[in-house]
Amino acid sequence: MDRLAVMATFVRVAELGSLSAAARELGLSQPAVSQQITGLERHLRTRLFHRSTRKLALTSTGETYLERARRIMDEVAEVEDNLVGLSAELKGSLRIQAPSGLGQKYLAPLIVDFHRLHPGLTVELVLDDHVADLVEEAMDVAFRLGTLAPTSLVARKIGSVSRILVASPDYIAREGKPETPDELARHLHVRFSWTPAGEHLILVGPQGTVAAEVRSTFRANNSFALVEALRAGLGVGGVQLPLVHDLLEKGELVRVMQNYAYPPMDLHAVYPSGRFIPRKVRTLVDHIVSGLPQVPGLDLPSRSAVPSHR
Repeated sequence: MDRLAVMATFVRVAELGSLSAAARELGLSQPAVSQQITGLERHLRTRLFHRSTRKLALTSTGETYLERARRIMDEVAEVEDNLVGLSAELKGSLRIQAPSGLGQKYLAPLIVDFHRLHPGLTVELVLDDHVADLVEEAMDVAFRLGTLAPTSLVARKIGSVSRILVASPDYIAREGKPETPDELARHLHVRFSWTPAGEHLILVGPQGTVAAEVRSTFRANNSFALVEALRAGLGVGGVQLPLVHDLLEKGELVRVMQNYAYPPMDLHAVYPSGRFIPRKVRTLVDHIVSGLPQVPGLDLPSRSAVPSHR
């Protein structure tokens, strides 16, 4: 038995809660994975999983073994990473998640450039706005916008993103230009589909934070779809300033309610807590931090911030 390989298989089965899912990810057949787990349990003389027709669940012994197995796997990865040396070529796979808008416009070009510099890597970039389970979805790193929930993640703050309210010149000519939160209630509104229906806009203005009532008539789960809806004159909507600063300069969009804005959103790189962060991941994040451009609405106060725990 290759104990390290079997231990790695056990860790992924436990994290995914499925023999078949682990088999697909590892490139093995389900019977082969099942045989490895059964052999491991036989070797340890204890049951690691409760098995049912619907799912796998760790036993108390399995929970203990998982914690220690993860620690061992991380230590092995760290030793190998250190022995390879800083001058060696980066190799292996790198799975990255980034938000759809900022990711497509600013992060994707930097990640493409990173892959060009390190062709020994196999890179997969997932652009969407859902909060991925980094362990279950096998993400090496995710770039997230907004407040981070208290979770077992390690986070490195990269900067913050400003959000403003905009509309097209055509919409303003038809419907007028709102100047106060109260005036928003009579305007059509464009917003993200993950925002609960009927939820008020939280804006910061001269008198502090206010809640503005809006009537959403177009919703989408993608930043650029919302920008297109706004350009087409479908209403007033909040957008990340770095995504539209060029459209504002061209006059294709116009900022409304100049004295009000959304609270800024922090941009973080996040990693699973308690797991060794490989050199390829650290190098990628450093490349992103050093390569992000200085554009309106993208505040990059420090390019040398260290990881912080959440």
